[in-house]
Amino acid sequence: MKFKKKAANQRNSPREYCNWEEVESLTKIITQKIKTSGKKYDIILGITNGGIIPARLLARDLDINHIQFIPIRNKKLYKKEMPPLFKDKKYLVVDEIFDTGETFSKVCNITRGLDCDFAFLMSRYGYTGKSSLFVGKPLNHDKWIVFPWEKKDSLTVSM
Repeated sequence: MKFKKKAANQRNSPREYCNWEEVESLTKIITQKIKTSGKKYDIILGITNGGIIPARLLARDLDINHIQFIPIRNKKLYKKEMPPLFKDKKYLVVDEIFDTGETFSKVCNITRGLDCDFAFLMSRYGYTGKSSLFVGKPLNHDKWIVFPWEKKDSLTVSM
């Protein structure tokens, strides 16, 4: 899969800060969309690092007790850390943002042949067309999104 839109650049782009209240609100929006669809899931697969917290919040709201993680850090998949995945289970893959499509493509490749839907708190450029893609908020700008579990800026204070 190739996507033509360029994602925001962490260093050069203006930033937009997402707070905890917005995270909760976006989680509720996704939960409602999933409940309206009538879909049920056996396991939530959170994409590390950004999908860990949204995965837990969706698990809470959808009453799903089984969470596993897809080990993608800094756009790299760590195959040796992959949990076992089963064809007879229904998965909800969760991440904080659908940005360039790079992570999404990697996850689609490793979950090929499995029954998976996807949920993102935010999606850039309206990548929301798939019926198996649940999005809390579409984004139509190039601002770098800073989630509350991330550092606000790269400066650290020494003591």
